[in-house]
Amino acid sequence: MKPLIHYLTTPAQVAELAGQLASLPRIGIDLEFDDNRYRYGRHLALIQIFDGEQVYLIDPLPLEPEMAAGLEPLFAVLRDPSVAKVFHSCKSDILLLDELFGVHCRSIVDTSVQFTLLALEDNNISLGRLIASELGFEVDKGEQKSNWLKRPLTEAQKEYAANDVLYLFELTDRLAARLQQQGRAQWAQEENMALESVRYGRDEQRPYQRLAGKYRVGPQELPLFRELYWLRDRVARQLDRPSYMVLSNDRLAELARQPIASHGALRSAGGLHPELKRAPYADELVALATAELRPDGPLPPDQRRAGGFRRRLSGPLANRADARESLLTNLKTHLATDESPVLANTVLSNRLIMEVVEQGAQAALRPWQRQLLEEVAQRHGLALAPLEGPLEA
Repeated sequence: MKPLIHYLTTPAQVAELAGQLASLPRIGIDLEFDDNRYRYGRHLALIQIFDGEQVYLIDPLPLEPEMAAGLEPLFAVLRDPSVAKVFHSCKSDILLLDELFGVHCRSIVDTSVQFTLLALEDNNISLGRLIASELGFEVDKGEQKSNWLKRPLTEAQKEYAANDVLYLFELTDRLAARLQQQGRAQWAQEENMALESVRYGRDEQRPYQRLAGKYRVGPQELPLFRELYWLRDRVARQLDRPSYMVLSNDRLAELARQPIASHGALRSAGGLHPELKRAPYADELVALATAELRPDGPLPPDQRRAGGFRRRLSGPLANRADARESLLTNLKTHLATDESPVLANTVLSNRLIMEVVEQGAQAALRPWQRQLLEEVAQRHGLALAPLEGPLEA
């Protein structure tokens, strides 16, 4: 028999629930939010809580325009290290809480992390698949892409939302027991602790570069692509519409390669929101076709991708980087043979190899990862000392 689902819509109800949750050892939690799908930007749409007996759906929309104040009693519980918060695949949720409210969760337990460390599969498992594999039944995931900002919520949406937290305690207990049997409980503890320091990248200066790379925009086209990206963003913000409704990513790349150079061409151009064909945006769009645009300068050091430093190396330092990468690749091969390819990719992903090459194992790896690599190195007569400090130390 499923528990009752309580639907909370007022600050008083949130405060009363938070008072109850503050005395518990753990809660199950999940968020539903809109990520630039139906409105501009990211918007919290629902908070689901399981206390071990009952499910609470907290609707934040009736709390506007004082949403943060109305949710503050619950946020205090999320910050409280004495109450464990059981999530599944929590990164997007904790990033949203940081981005919108500056809330940093403490004492996180992530069932996705637990499953990953069992090294059974090489990708993050969905909650639906985890429930099916561990508990032996399927839950309906048909509402996954529904509009969570639309009110009233349907009964199907409420049931879907409740299922996202209802089974978290049973899942985490099963996974924790298996990790304990394999001697990996400490691994999960370190990985979950690291989630407390995950922060939203407010200072990302060039989000368009990730998109440009995906659509293979060349260096000569990048300055125009950049300006079109920011123009699209301003229009989307003004209209409170997702950016793809103003100009799709495909069309954005096309315009960077073949800009619209006249108002006549603009009037007949397809794939553009009507607002882009009106002043002042129409004039700006046409002017960009012939504008002298400067390319981007070098990125600040803290925004450079791991591995990008290799292009700047030469001579002995480049040789040292090559030797480090070779040693790490060798360790990964031995780990795959000794344990499993899945565990090898978990411990030493390609991205992490580049971080170790540049930053050193002490800075880039968790203690459990270093210990495991030390064991592999000892078995195969290798030395980890050359990897400890940063490359340029």
